[in-house]
Amino acid sequence: MSTPEIYQKLTDAIGAHGTWKHRLRVAVHMNDRQDLVKDAGDHHNCAFGRWLDGLSPEVRGSQEAQETIRRHAEFHSKASKVAQKIVLRQKDLALALLDAEFSEASKVLTSAVSRWKFAVSR
Repeated sequence: MSTPEIYQKLTDAIGAHGTWKHRLRVAVHMNDRQDLVKDAGDHHNCAFGRWLDGLSPEVRGSQEAQETIRRHAEFHSKASKVAQKIVLRQKDLALALLDAEFSEASKVLTSAVSRWKFAVSR
């Protein structure tokens, strides 16, 4: 995989994972729970997760890739916690988690992806 391809996938991942906050917030207010917990918690099932799983060992082995893979799993874990509260109709808890733990995990993932983008662009 070429450097421009990796860079583009990383750029796409930031945008795709940025939509999760909106998706979860809408789900809180609309009581939309269809497959939410499964989708939110499966870091292997999103497009970025599938891409990460398919990376060659040499790309996957970099420090930046390893950090991103770990942060990506944590992001989906936090999204799943929010989704579980939505399913249980615990709106206030879901919103609190969304604004705290999930937001922090999102920032950390974005930072990791950005560091990886910087590393591949050098």
